[in-house]
Amino acid sequence: MLEHFTGFVTDIASRYALLTYIVVGLSALLEAMPVIGTLFPGSMLIAALSALASSGTLGMLPLVVSAIMGAIAGDGLSFWIGSHYPSQIARIWPISRYPHWLTQAESLFNRHGGKSVFAARFVQGPRAFVPLVAGMSRMPANRFYAVNIASALIWAPSHVLAGIFLGTSLQILAQIGGRLAVLAGVIAALAWAILWISRRILTPYGQQALSKAQKGLARRARSPRTPAGRYLARMAHSASGMQTLTIVALLTMLGCLWVFAGLLEDLVTKEPLVQANQAIFHALQALRSQWGDRVMLVITEMGDGFVTTTLTLTIAAWLLSRRAWRSTCYWLLALAGAALFTPGIKAWVQWPRPTANLYSGWELFSFPSGHATINAVLYGFLAYLIARDLSASLRSWVIGAACLWVSMIAFSRLYLGAHWFADVVAGMAIGTAWAILVAIFHQRHETKRVEAKGLAAVLLITLTIALPYHVFRQLDLDRKRYTPETADQSISWQQWWHGSAPGIPTHRVDLAGEVEEPLGLQWAGSLDALGRALSRQGWHVNTPWTFENTLAWLTPEAGETFLPVLPRLDDGHPPSLSASLALQGSSTQRLVIRMWPTSFRLTNVGKSTDVPLWNGSLRLQTRRTVLEWISWEQDEKAPTSMQKMLFQTLQNSATVKLKRLNDNEASDIIVGHAVPNRAKTTPSRQHPVSQALPTLIHEPD
Repeated sequence: MLEHFTGFVTDIASRYALLTYIVVGLSALLEAMPVIGTLFPGSMLIAALSALASSGTLGMLPLVVSAIMGAIAGDGLSFWIGSHYPSQIARIWPISRYPHWLTQAESLFNRHGGKSVFAARFVQGPRAFVPLVAGMSRMPANRFYAVNIASALIWAPSHVLAGIFLGTSLQILAQIGGRLAVLAGVIAALAWAILWISRRILTPYGQQALSKAQKGLARRARSPRTPAGRYLARMAHSASGMQTLTIVALLTMLGCLWVFAGLLEDLVTKEPLVQANQAIFHALQALRSQWGDRVMLVITEMGDGFVTTTLTLTIAAWLLSRRAWRSTCYWLLALAGAALFTPGIKAWVQWPRPTANLYSGWELFSFPSGHATINAVLYGFLAYLIARDLSASLRSWVIGAACLWVSMIAFSRLYLGAHWFADVVAGMAIGTAWAILVAIFHQRHETKRVEAKGLAAVLLITLTIALPYHVFRQLDLDRKRYTPETADQSISWQQWWHGSAPGIPTHRVDLAGEVEEPLGLQWAGSLDALGRALSRQGWHVNTPWTFENTLAWLTPEAGETFLPVLPRLDDGHPPSLSASLALQGSSTQRLVIRMWPTSFRLTNVGKSTDVPLWNGSLRLQTRRTVLEWISWEQDEKAPTSMQKMLFQTLQNSATVKLKRLNDNEASDIIVGHAVPNRAKTTPSRQHPVSQALPTLIHEPD
């Protein structure tokens, strides 16, 4: 599906290349315009379209020229508007509604003059208004355009090159596995959304929402009749912005409690949420791969009990050393309450986990997620302590980082199949509500401020020490715990030998679930014997990745002989053996063999025990070059002549004896057996494709 979508976009862009260049120029122009530039994602669009240049669909030079012209024209138009209508601009909506847009740009221009025109090009927000202010301030046109052109000459190529590198990275990632690319995209989109909301919504509009909330509560609290009403009246009429913030925090806490109660009710009454749980669970399980599992295991271990307990005790000790007695008590209260609440709810609801036998005791149950609850409290209350006295912009970064950290831990629980979607949402909701409640009481009773830099330093140092230690100690155990169990299938040696064994995969299955190249090689037993047989015939087997050959792999001038093979996944598994053979007379092509594990084991192998069966493919790799200084390799179908060359290479080996299964030479179906104590070739089953490659086996005793 991913390849089809990419092909569709590439085809459209190639057909309408001129229109694409125009869109790039307009994007650069609109992003430089006042008001429009604050809303229009021009940089993202330029980078996305430039990614197509990595496949040769679009040219890099036209993209750069279009972006430069659009950027110069956009700033120039903004400068012209400012110089011709300096007095009317402040009265035009929406600038009249949001005057801080203009005042911030004026402050920047007054402090730095012409240099601000250059710097604003690379800063979101002022970028759209500084040229306007420069025109209003009667900046000389020749000086403005000199700075304008210079900044565009740097800004445009940087965005286009970033897009090209993005496209190249995605193509390399797609060679490994489409679903792995989807997982990376999901994680990147989640991180971007959380940080974008924190920076672009909470910061600019949060103060306005607080002001409106204070005025509304003041109107409703003029005649309070209850203790709660009188309390809200005192807070609403207070001039303190912190009191208004407390009101909003209370409303947020009530919203989180409402979400938690709603999820709990739906879970008990088996509302459609249960079906949503199943759908999300199966969708994420379909994205799983060995590499994705490793990343998610590290992320989930960031929220394990060892790390959270170490953080809790270390920060408590630091707070005590600063004589922040009440802050220490509230800190311990927040974490202890969450730790006691979670098992109580689990034992009461007793909702089973999506994957059985992961834990024991009360941890057998999943609702709510302990990882999500504990970490929402821990990092939520930490963010409150650190951000109390920071500026609004820094506060948004702290809140965004805490939200991102907790969200990634919660997502890892979903990915690993440890929790349902409702579990992690409920955990984050109740954890956030509890952290807000404790923070409200802390704010009212604790006047001693905690040093933000010191607390942040303790957090980072503790994580730097505790997390690697915990990952080193726990990763292998967690890999066994969270790896989905697959039952081995047994087939007899005789069935497989004569090509009558059913069910053996005939094609590689990508992580996107798409059927890829045929699997025409099979190997029974240890892969070491196959590796030795190939090495004797000049193949380079399992070339390790090093820093040097990684750089060489991306360099067009590098030869194909000693470069490692880029792995491709079959049903989520990376190849267990990779071998390459450079083609004579070509510096850009080579043959590649990859062998993957299967769920089959061969029985009745003489005196030997059952042996594993491996599947493999033969591919032709061709190096593609972008910008004449970066390259990657693309897998292609190996021609029949090269398949025959592989057969002849092995047939001429002193350790391999081959014969044809049929008299039809066009079939290329080979049977064989090994000379005692040697690796031999043996028959391949008939594949649905027109060609079949030699099947390699290890002879039974």
